[in-house]
Amino acid sequence: MIKDGHKNLKIVELDLTNIDDINKVDSTFEVRSRIVPYMKEGGFGFTLEEVPAVYTKAYPNDEFDYTTYIGNPDKTARIAYINSEAVGQVVLSRWWNKLALLEDIRVESKYRRTGIATKLMDAAINWAREAKKRGIMIETQDTNAPACFFYQQYGFTLGGVDRMQYRGTENPSETALFWYFIF
Repeated sequence: MIKDGHKNLKIVELDLTNIDDINKVDSTFEVRSRIVPYMKEGGFGFTLEEVPAVYTKAYPNDEFDYTTYIGNPDKTARIAYINSEAVGQVVLSRWWNKLALLEDIRVESKYRRTGIATKLMDAAINWAREAKKRGIMIETQDTNAPACFFYQQYGFTLGGVDRMQYRGTENPSETALFWYFIF
């Protein structure tokens, strides 16, 4: 539920008047634990494991040409504002498998756990339904436990695990987790 101070929350589609606000929202988070997936009958389950030392992680901003999202029926970006402050964003595109790919969702750190991510996800679901997609998929890492719990609470299912995806990166021990929300 959005807290009382967020009654001025508005989520608007990206356009030329607000394009400078895309990626202004901070993507850093503390890694305190990691998701440990396991196979179970009918899919995946997971447990939580503490990391040896807490650290801060930030996702780099995607190098997309966001002007290609404006007015494009195959892509969308939405920015959440409280008054005139950008406090969140969600970015999606149509994916090859008749699902929508949720490329990015983030909420400014001081507004996390206030319901803004839920409102952004609601906007993402609405776009995917209007685009006649069969659901939404998103990939995140095992080190982003808060996001994984959010996806699970929202109704996503952990549908895939890739231990090799990040081998050639600066975080080679991370595991890619693929979450699905099927309509």
